[in-house]
Amino acid sequence: MSDPTLADGDSATYRPDTPWRPAGALLVALVVSLAPILVGIAGVFVERAGLLGVDGEIIPQGGASLASPFLLAQMIIGQLLSLAILWGAAGWRGARAQTLRLATPPTPWLTAVGLGLLLIVLIGPVEILLYRLAGLELFTDGRWLLDGLRSPYWWGVAIAAVILAPLWEELTFRGFLLSALAKTALGFWPAAVLSSLLWTLLHWGYSWPGLVSVFLAGIGLSWIMKRTGSMRAVVVAHAVINAFSLSIVSLFAP
Repeated sequence: MSDPTLADGDSATYRPDTPWRPAGALLVALVVSLAPILVGIAGVFVERAGLLGVDGEIIPQGGASLASPFLLAQMIIGQLLSLAILWGAAGWRGARAQTLRLATPPTPWLTAVGLGLLLIVLIGPVEILLYRLAGLELFTDGRWLLDGLRSPYWWGVAIAAVILAPLWEELTFRGFLLSALAKTALGFWPAAVLSSLLWTLLHWGYSWPGLVSVFLAGIGLSWIMKRTGSMRAVVVAHAVINAFSLSIVSLFAP
């Protein structure tokens, strides 16, 4: 029998290896993705019960200001919960390293950084064009971070966006889920498109240019996974993209 993972010309670098079936992996990915939302709901109840003083302000996008330490902590706790759930699920049958692409020799740090910069160079002009076509300012979908970035708690926003978000999102979508989908008859690229679409849904509420940009980044990160087979490569590349975006918003958003 031919190996379905190589049916669409995949290189031998990426060979999905996981005991999880697609349906189970999709369910886990859903639970992991909902964890921050559940923490947010719990935070609302805490706020309304008056158990903690919350100074979050409503900003134009309708979200709460990350200048509030309570809301920033809430976001970080949600990300840590997602990471913990995923880490536990990936350990089923003792296959965590294979499922999360941790067993592959890691890509050198500088190479991973370079791959992230490459995606910025490739996707950035397309993103600018999309926002112009939509008649939206470039900072439309990043403005919700602005209060936090210009507050004394900017370092917390950086931790959440540059460390925790790349970790749990890449482990979930380019590691856990992609492995389960790519080992089927779908092959790598259809699986990558599906996992990238689901990852894009995490950013629901963005403008359509923002959603398209997120999807393109997902495809780019999937390409990095295909070429390197390394979780370090995609996590670092994602972190570079997020760090660049935070810097642009912080320095240039009006």
